[in-house]
Amino acid sequence: MKILQLLTLLVCVLIQDIGYSQANNFEIVSEKYNSLLKEQNKGVAILIKKDNKIEKASLGHFNLTEHSVFNIGSGTKTFTAILVLQEMEKGNLQLTDSIGTYLTPIKNVDGSLTIEALLTHESGLDEVVERNILDIFYAKSDSLYADNLLYQVEKSNPEKVGKFNYCNTNYFLLGKILEKITDQNYFDLLRERIFMPLQMNSTYPYVHKNLPNLATPYYKGEDVSSYLDHRFFSNIAYSAGSIASTLVDMEVFYTSLFETEKLLKKESLQLMLSSGSELYGLGIFKNNYNGIVHYGHGGNNIGYAFSNEYNPTTKALYVMFTNSIAIPLKSIETDVLAYINNETITNFKDVDIDNFKEYVGSYLIKEADLILKISVEDHKIFLISEAQGSKSELNQKDENTLIEKTSGVNLTKVANAPNSLTFSQNGFTTIINKIISEDKK
Repeated sequence: MKILQLLTLLVCVLIQDIGYSQANNFEIVSEKYNSLLKEQNKGVAILIKKDNKIEKASLGHFNLTEHSVFNIGSGTKTFTAILVLQEMEKGNLQLTDSIGTYLTPIKNVDGSLTIEALLTHESGLDEVVERNILDIFYAKSDSLYADNLLYQVEKSNPEKVGKFNYCNTNYFLLGKILEKITDQNYFDLLRERIFMPLQMNSTYPYVHKNLPNLATPYYKGEDVSSYLDHRFFSNIAYSAGSIASTLVDMEVFYTSLFETEKLLKKESLQLMLSSGSELYGLGIFKNNYNGIVHYGHGGNNIGYAFSNEYNPTTKALYVMFTNSIAIPLKSIETDVLAYINNETITNFKDVDIDNFKEYVGSYLIKEADLILKISVEDHKIFLISEAQGSKSELNQKDENTLIEKTSGVNLTKVANAPNSLTFSQNGFTTIINKIISEDKK
């Protein structure tokens, strides 16, 4: 459900080798990744809308297509936010309303928090949905599914109030507020207000085993279909991550949201996009890409991952999914984003070891209190995080930059600073310095 957070992507490591830049067309994405994904026993389906033309690709294994049904995970949050804004349009609520106006007191949930604070993830609330989520998924326990997760919320962190802190509990509460205001089931609201009006005929409120054309979910390389239980998605993921859909239907959804008033009035859409922080609006992420803010909301769940972005200037869009907990190679998303923005897709290059050998050593990422090690072994260069138990081969992006393809980490030389590198990943950038022992100073 939750978007994979910064730096934790380092645990997903599998890297191969590479070549040179090529012309910019979508077929290059297939050529670049198809065999690599097959070697990893992974599959990815991609749909792109560009210049009013639809392009699609099925990469790797499992024959995943634009018609395969999968869980969109936290992409569900955009749907929940739309339902809330629709209630605002009807005059049934205001974003400044306190949640205590609609919900009876809940232990460790401040009733004075506003609806907007939930929508923007600025409530400081404790994460309850993802707590012990693997145990819940695999246990298939009737008692677990019957428990009310809101009884399990622990004390909030006051330092996080008013700051963006991604938390599924916010959207779980929003689902309950919607049900209280409308006196309708959350899933019925999805059907009546979004799926049916947009004719999203292959979209469902939650995953269950009998959905037609459901992609087989995998976790750590194992088929976990036998563990699927609709109650996990309807009771646990709920309004934070329950929806099942297809790439075709998700293209219809985003096009309708951004380019029509079928879901929201223009003023409401603008509020959705402009509110909150630089990273997150009302149920939607913001990504500043070369000076243009792109919008979308991916998601990750056990057995499925979803990624997407929309360029409001060109109206180009990509949507992709895989039947595992994370998109296998972060650079796929990077290249697809480059394609929809008419940029050259660069193929991978073998590393010029001599050009980077002086950077071998250990480095500290202060913000994460994490030590990374760069090492050379058998004429290859690796990025190692002993704390994460990860080791991945690095490849060369250009003369000054190494890239870790799975997590999208870039390590760039700092001019006149041989003991420093610029670390960047998913919009986060910092300088990391080599750890030098006292006897070498």
